[in-house]
Amino acid sequence: MKTHEKQDSCTANIVKLKAWFEDYVQGFSSDDPVVQENMDLKKDHTIRVCKAIVDIGNSLRLSKEDLCIAEISALLHDIGRFEQYKRYRTFSDFKSEDHGILGAKVIQDHGILDGLEEKKADMIVRITRYHNRASLPLHEDERCIFFLKMVRDADKIDIWRVVTDYYHNKANRHNPAIELDLPNTPAVSDLVCSALMRGQLVQMTDVKTLNDFKLLQIGWIYDINFPRTFEIIREKRYLEKIWDVLPKASDKLRKAYERAEAYLNRLAHNRTSQI
Repeated sequence: MKTHEKQDSCTANIVKLKAWFEDYVQGFSSDDPVVQENMDLKKDHTIRVCKAIVDIGNSLRLSKEDLCIAEISALLHDIGRFEQYKRYRTFSDFKSEDHGILGAKVIQDHGILDGLEEKKADMIVRITRYHNRASLPLHEDERCIFFLKMVRDADKIDIWRVVTDYYHNKANRHNPAIELDLPNTPAVSDLVCSALMRGQLVQMTDVKTLNDFKLLQIGWIYDINFPRTFEIIREKRYLEKIWDVLPKASDKLRKAYERAEAYLNRLAHNRTSQI
């Protein structure tokens, strides 16, 4: 009976938090079509990340309580983006402020997790604060790291969806916010290409052009954590779709992409061979 009550309480918190999220985002509505487009972009992104994290959670056969924690973490992971864009008209943390830290402050200032057990609420705040860092925090407990990895995987799944759709259909809808205001030149930075050749993540500080940013997004494959995520990435052909809009002049660049694609196929195959 106690387990049933806990699950019902958890479900009720999700319902309340989703209602709060809708009201909060509505407060950023604008008559400026560019502003509204980007507010809608982040709202829709959040909703899809929630769906993706439930998909991953179900593949891991999580309990209803843990699925609840995962979904709340997904719902709030980008809550700082709305205030960020309102203040700075950019989604670039380097040109404004860290949206993870800003999001943690929004959660605390609004007291929106007051209905949750304090330990869970504190963990979700930390997940929000950490989710966009280049690497996982070194001094966190195992449970926080587990949910943080879920959020990071679900987040990347939908960012890949957003950017691949944009790159292939942007003809008359240029959006500097998606491109982080980066110059769209043919150049590819050596440091970016070299990181991919080594099978490593690209550092945002090395990104100088839009092509660099696309390569950084290919490199995210080396920061994926769960078998279901690899499976989704391969099904949706996200790496291939980014490669399709990159210059093909460099053999080094092609080898870097092929290494990433081989890594994806190997991990996705491991998942499907276990089903």
